[in-house]
Amino acid sequence: MAAGDGAPQSPRSARRSAAADARAPDLVVGTFDFEADDEGALRVFGTVENRGDAERTGTVVVTVETDGGSETREVDIAVDPGETVEWSVTFEVAYEEFSAGGDLNVDLA
Repeated sequence: MAAGDGAPQSPRSARRSAAADARAPDLVVGTFDFEADDEGALRVFGTVENRGDAERTGTVVVTVETDGGSETREVDIAVDPGETVEWSVTFEVAYEEFSAGGDLNVDLA
């Protein structure tokens, strides 16, 4: 299961916000997951779907919290009607630090 489909995830939690659904109901986070990149940093990636009949734009906002603090990354996206786009962000947080009990939140703005 992908991290964004409601299944409990390691480390502590991985979630997406429902607040974006009220702002842009046609634009939704389809899936998201995380892994270590080649240098051992945390990489978060996923998809955004446009369920509407017009192009939509938005910003994917990904926030990671660890014992070392909080970091946020943003990615601007444009999605044609009925289409899906992929996105990814890399944090300066080590994957090992995150997997030891970090929190992850993915939202659309």
